[in-house]
Amino acid sequence: MKILILSERFYPEEFLINDLARQWKQDGYRVEILSQVPSYPYDKIFSGYRNRWYQTTNELDGIPVHRVRTVLGYNTSVGRKILNYINFAFLTGFFALFCGWRYDRVFTFHSGPLTMASAGLIFRFVWWRKCMIWTQDVWPDSVYNYGIKPSLGMRIFLNTVVRMIYWGYNVIAVSCPGFRDKLKPYTHKKIKFLPQWTTQNIALPEKPKSFPVVFTFAGNIGSVQNLDLVVKIFGAMRDDRMLLRLVGGGVYLERIRAIVAAERYDNIEITGRLPLASMPEQFALSDVLIISLKEQFDLTIPAKFQAYIAAGRPVLGLVRGDTAEMIKHYDVGLTADPADPEQIAGSFVRMTEASADMYRKWRENGLKLSAQEFSRDLIIAQISELLTAGKIR
Repeated sequence: MKILILSERFYPEEFLINDLARQWKQDGYRVEILSQVPSYPYDKIFSGYRNRWYQTTNELDGIPVHRVRTVLGYNTSVGRKILNYINFAFLTGFFALFCGWRYDRVFTFHSGPLTMASAGLIFRFVWWRKCMIWTQDVWPDSVYNYGIKPSLGMRIFLNTVVRMIYWGYNVIAVSCPGFRDKLKPYTHKKIKFLPQWTTQNIALPEKPKSFPVVFTFAGNIGSVQNLDLVVKIFGAMRDDRMLLRLVGGGVYLERIRAIVAAERYDNIEITGRLPLASMPEQFALSDVLIISLKEQFDLTIPAKFQAYIAAGRPVLGLVRGDTAEMIKHYDVGLTADPADPEQIAGSFVRMTEASADMYRKWRENGLKLSAQEFSRDLIIAQISELLTAGKIR
């Protein structure tokens, strides 16, 4: 069976879809990718690549990757960002129209704008291929969360786009349970919850509690992570019993660095972006791992949550919604409302003053949750079954 994966991002960009593609090839499927020329998150073409309209490369285990041109400038210009969305939808649609007959199944990894999945309609209704979408971000809600005003015209347009795209897919899966209710108004199809897993599935040795207590945020540093507020709160506390480390890159990195430098926060360290392979080492240095999201993003369970609990480290969730409920329900750490500075400050203090026995309990609960609910092998098997079951046409 020949599977095409449609994804805006692919290796050498660090996304979970890389692991799934590699596993499918190991399982004997013929796998190809339809993606962009890699540029994320720096908004510049990766070394060794040329930004052509179309090219085929083979960087990951020899898997063919069909790449279309990327419109750069998306980190600094809303217009360029929208143009890149349109560009990807048009060029992948063109590929689907002329090359869709080659594939038996199409799997869409939806991690950004839903428009990136529009080529699935051509695969489905021109070539009658079975198509599955795995949604990591809910439209139209995420559009409004990024500041677009929900005017009547905008609502009509976005609702139409969402209904049309999900109508074209045979199978719909979501990475967060709260997404299902958000999508129900747009499709009558059954929506399957399939969480992300972690590729950093390494249970680290227990770290004896000592001072300073090291809090680490690892991942993208952007506008939705609420880190400008977190940094100001933590830095102003100037408590030598605790240290905050920010490991990652993104469009807000220099802004955060400027805040730390201007206020002379000596209890905050910023490493910048590090290779994914170095994350176990960074987690091992940490007592507590942080998830932080603005209050509008209460439905999202960030992929770092799975990596955190698999490492056996307590989680501090400066979040609302599904992630906060999961942290509390499974007792893997503490939470605070991301819009409440007093709660945020108090959560750092409570974590710092918690006993070694409490840290041990959080660790054990996290490892148990990781093994039972976020098993990589089980989730991949479920995805494979949903995609490959039934007749080819």
